[in-house]
Amino acid sequence: MKKISKFAYLLGLLPFVSYAQCGLECDPTSSAILLGGDNYPRECYLNSQMVSHNPDIASTNLLEPCDFAITFVEMTRNNLAATHTNRGVIHIALENYDSAFSDFNIGMTLSPEAAQIFVNRGNAFYHTGNYQMAIEDYSQSLELGFAGFSEVYLNLGKSYERIGNINLAERNYRQAIELSPNQAEAQNLLQGLLSQPEL
Repeated sequence: MKKISKFAYLLGLLPFVSYAQCGLECDPTSSAILLGGDNYPRECYLNSQMVSHNPDIASTNLLEPCDFAITFVEMTRNNLAATHTNRGVIHIALENYDSAFSDFNIGMTLSPEAAQIFVNRGNAFYHTGNYQMAIEDYSQSLELGFAGFSEVYLNLGKSYERIGNINLAERNYRQAIELSPNQAEAQNLLQGLLSQPEL
């Protein structure tokens, strides 16, 4: 079948999205970074944006424009990486973690300097309980230029707390608050850490 020629835009960073501010127990990860596009890639992007705001609305139907774009739409390497990333965000919401990892890994191959993809793959690692790999991906996103984004530090803090490294968890929560003083989740998690009795 002949590919449909569509031009897709790589829109760059959108705001992080925080879920319920209930800490580690019911908030498996606090952010998704989305990359944009046009037509089918754009619809894929919009669907990934919706599920990042509300994972409960995720359905396999939301994957269809992503699948179509990846299969039939001619895109640049960066825009194809963006579409794989957006599809991966939807797969996380559907708890299709193997598919999410596949999309993020393809995206990284196509666009290895895209910090957003490392944040999203870090989220997938967090969801699957691989906190050390989540830490590595979040840290890589900082090295690639996300050092000014409080939510990456929030996710790092949560990952460090999960593996029992309280000092680094505290440091990252404080960094998240320094960058975003109204970061309520980081404030709540830091307060929880500081209120724990000394062992």
